[in-house]
Amino acid sequence: MTALRCTIALLLALSCGTPLPAMAATRALVGGTVIDGTGSAPVNDAVVLIDGERIVTVGRRGDVAIPADAEVIPTSGLTVLPGLIDLGVYLTELGHTNRAHWREYYQPIAARAVMPLAAASLLAAGVTTARDLGAPLDPIVALRHRIAAGELPGPTLIVAGPVIERQSDPQGAGRSVVARDATELRREVARLAQSHVDYLLLAGAADYGAAELAALNYAADDAGLSWLALVRTDADIAPALAAGARGLVGFGNAPHDPLPAEAVSALRARAAAGHPVPWVVGASVATNLEWLTANRAALDDPRWREALPPVVADDLRASLDDPGRYPTELAGTGRSHAMRAARLAAIRDAGAHLLVGSFAGEPGHLTGRATWQEAEVLVRDAGMTPVEALRALTEDAALLLGVGTERGSLLPGKTADIIAVRGDVLRDIAHLENIEIVLHRGTLYRCRPCRMSSPP
Repeated sequence: MTALRCTIALLLALSCGTPLPAMAATRALVGGTVIDGTGSAPVNDAVVLIDGERIVTVGRRGDVAIPADAEVIPTSGLTVLPGLIDLGVYLTELGHTNRAHWREYYQPIAARAVMPLAAASLLAAGVTTARDLGAPLDPIVALRHRIAAGELPGPTLIVAGPVIERQSDPQGAGRSVVARDATELRREVARLAQSHVDYLLLAGAADYGAAELAALNYAADDAGLSWLALVRTDADIAPALAAGARGLVGFGNAPHDPLPAEAVSALRARAAAGHPVPWVVGASVATNLEWLTANRAALDDPRWREALPPVVADDLRASLDDPGRYPTELAGTGRSHAMRAARLAAIRDAGAHLLVGSFAGEPGHLTGRATWQEAEVLVRDAGMTPVEALRALTEDAALLLGVGTERGSLLPGKTADIIAVRGDVLRDIAHLENIEIVLHRGTLYRCRPCRMSSPP
């Protein structure tokens, strides 16, 4: 093992062993503007009262009695929101663009170091719930358990384990598993269900016949699991939806290709039946690479580095500083950007429900920046309003995951997953970058106002 790998492993191990903050019995966020995630009008000069892991009440200051023993956190000048829900992240990655370097130095320590670090970075960026899009089974299930038990910082994780596909991915590193026919599909569904994954992810639906996809769907139903289709080409869309896929993940073909008629028909049929297809596209991956190619000033912002050991942050920065390493299939031109916008419009016009899945961890897509960048692209290029994007990041995502009674909005009785940002996100969704406060299940993980108001 090289000296660099030893240094990375040591620093990551130390960072992952940092004690978690204690949870106060009662907290009050006082003075900010609350956007509760339901679409209701903002509440100015508001108080959010928290008892343990739960929200007690939300209201205007003067209408809420704050207990004398409550820890008061000042939020004046901030916008208080539900914690963000990112429906598509890669916890085995951190955004490094040099794949050969990554495989040599980081892939061997992905399970014990990289994945916990990616989770911590997401939480620091205000993501309190995240759906992973393919990881080695035992490590991702263990990470989900350790975060839930309060042993490690990170968002509540929704996990599928490895992606199911017909042909093996030579670079998969445990992120995929091969199932070549109906028998093997049923076997893999049973194995994953026994490991208590939250859902299933199938790649390349067009590679399977209708009977094979039906076998997968029946097995998933028997196991009480929904399955999503990872769209590698547009040919995957129609057969996946016909077979019962709950949603779609991925952008599909190159942006200059129109959606096939059969895909449009399948999407419209589901929308007409009152069940629009949830689709997370990761549109910001290519857009972000274009921005960084033109102007890398954003990499000088220290916020994306805060949850990373310096040696890792420096190594990521070095890879991002070399545009020649950016994958050519992702980086593009202004013309390709316009085409991506047209494809997003076509997806919405066909009746799909676009939600926020950033694909954080893809080359150039840093976990500390990816989620708000995806929301920004959906507003700028897909025609969403900031209100729609915020709903997609909070209540709509929680309802899709089946946890709407627990999280996704700031209502009494719900889990205290709360963030506060500096700036008016209803005017500019990119203010989600300016995270000042993060609470996950009532535990305070970030609080810049607390540091500023503490005595010298």
